[in-house]
Amino acid sequence: MRISRRTFNAAGSIFSILSAAGCGGGGSGGGGGSGNGAWPAAPSFASGAETSGLVSVNGKNLYHVSVGKGIPVVFLHGGLGLSHEYFRPFIDPLADSARLICYDQLGQGKSDRPTSYDELSFERLSSDCDALTRALGIEKFVLVGHSYGGFVALDFALRFPHRLAGLVLSCTAPDTASFVQRNPLGGTPAQQAALGQLLLAPASSDEDLRKKWTEVAPLYYNNANPPAGVIADVDQRTIYSAGAFNRGNQLLASYNLVSRLPSINVPTAVHYGAGDIWRFGDDEKLAKNIPGATLKYFANSGHWPFQEEPAEFIRYMRSFIASLPG
Repeated sequence: MRISRRTFNAAGSIFSILSAAGCGGGGSGGGGGSGNGAWPAAPSFASGAETSGLVSVNGKNLYHVSVGKGIPVVFLHGGLGLSHEYFRPFIDPLADSARLICYDQLGQGKSDRPTSYDELSFERLSSDCDALTRALGIEKFVLVGHSYGGFVALDFALRFPHRLAGLVLSCTAPDTASFVQRNPLGGTPAQQAALGQLLLAPASSDEDLRKKWTEVAPLYYNNANPPAGVIADVDQRTIYSAGAFNRGNQLLASYNLVSRLPSINVPTAVHYGAGDIWRFGDDEKLAKNIPGATLKYFANSGHWPFQEEPAEFIRYMRSFIASLPG
């Protein structure tokens, strides 16, 4: 099923599905087959004790997990409507030389759910990141924004540039104008039809969101072929939020930061999976417009380089961190 950009824009739900694959259930090809490798592709490793819990931020409690020692690296999950689990254990090897912080953004995962999801805005989500890191005693850090988390990370970089030692933008974009699907889309006709249902209608409940993710999940991996067992594992650890998913779509109606990219003066690394389901009309737009930004394609990845090529992703992150001033 092909869905035009105009139809996506009219539905108001363009990019929130950028993070679907890591949260699908065990059906639709997620648990069996050869995949791109056997689960777990990246064994969990952590240097230093893991801590977790709720922190009061802007009047709400946000759940975070922190592991490792060294330069702080904060990971922003996508969705909206998902939680931080899909980053782990893939990123854990980096904890031997960095302090990794993952957290559930407001209204998602184990964090508080607001009375009204109208509270969610890019300004609020960026302010939460600022306040949370300060509460954890972190002054400057590397911010990694994946998918919709990349939208928030870009907003944060524009509002709080003095807080950042570096910025990593993973499978994301500065606008919705050039958004197109991979062609051919791949997967099965049923999966393609489910993608249309996901894009063109709000999620009616958390379980409804989960079921829709389950159907489309394999499409988000390189060649629609996820590593064996990954989807089912991440699904059983993920807490879904239909309210955040629907609100995230609404926020995209006016999302366009292209003209402001040249003002970002933070060391920036941009990367994509060569087999991502989403083809931006100009993949290089971020790297071309952010001064000094680098661009990398993960040749054997879709929307999840840290899941599909974990060893290469860790090497990439180590290299970027080593290149930072000071």
